[in-house]
Amino acid sequence: MESQFIMQIAIYSSNGVGRQVVESVLQLVQCLQSKGIAALLYEPFFRSLQREQQQPLSGVQLFTETKNLSPEEVVCLMSVGGDGTFLDAASLVLGTQLPVVGVNAGRMGFLPSISTDNAYEMLGHIASGRFDVERRTVLQVDGCTGERQYVLNEISLQRRGAAIAEVNIHINGEFLNNYWADGFIVATPTGSTAYSLSAGGPIVAPDAPCLIISPIAPHSLSVRPIVVPDSVCVELEMMTRSGKVVIGVDSKSHELPAGGKITVQKAAAQISFIKFRHASFYQTLREKLLWGVDVRG
Repeated sequence: MESQFIMQIAIYSSNGVGRQVVESVLQLVQCLQSKGIAALLYEPFFRSLQREQQQPLSGVQLFTETKNLSPEEVVCLMSVGGDGTFLDAASLVLGTQLPVVGVNAGRMGFLPSISTDNAYEMLGHIASGRFDVERRTVLQVDGCTGERQYVLNEISLQRRGAAIAEVNIHINGEFLNNYWADGFIVATPTGSTAYSLSAGGPIVAPDAPCLIISPIAPHSLSVRPIVVPDSVCVELEMMTRSGKVVIGVDSKSHELPAGGKITVQKAAAQISFIKFRHASFYQTLREKLLWGVDVRG
């Protein structure tokens, strides 16, 4: 049955989420419908929501792949949850023109730009077209599995077990260094506020054309993160006596034999973000990191 609405917003969330996320989705659907916007729910989440609520939601349509959504009617894909949920949602729109926006029902969350407190107001901005779309860099990763992987935040290599790891890095075929560390991270500007930040990497504006290479717990005080142009190809090779390494690609991980070569470079495809005109990356930093707040009590 065709929707009576013209404008549509697709909603994504993960299965097995907490009560707070479920309530946020239910409120979001009601808010959309009150504004005359049709809600499309990710079908696997909808099925789990039915089991949770013990009653079906009314007035919603379902989708499983974004490629089946009408670009003339669907304004965006809306993620409800934390950063991990947002990364999963972003993977659904990779290579499409459909922008993604997040409602933060998790903890700190740098990627979601809407809080549950201001969701109604932000939906008004979306409905009236008062937003911009910005394109974010995506990395393509070869060698970690049988298929090419794509990441929005970062790829990480980490030791498996207690033995220290040795990481050799080449940039465009030129040897950079031989590192002794617990692992390594190659991050996009978007991912600079994620794992790379906790490993001592710099915060980078999301539109900067660069990649961040950060060691994890290096065993040398002289070793520091390095920022390189996003036009380069980074090759990593990790050895450890345990014989295994863990490869993290955004919110997913794989265990692989040590000694394999991983290549990382900027992908041709990008991911579109909704950017509200009254907000900025620097405002988000101040709010999330409590910059300028006197925490001395």
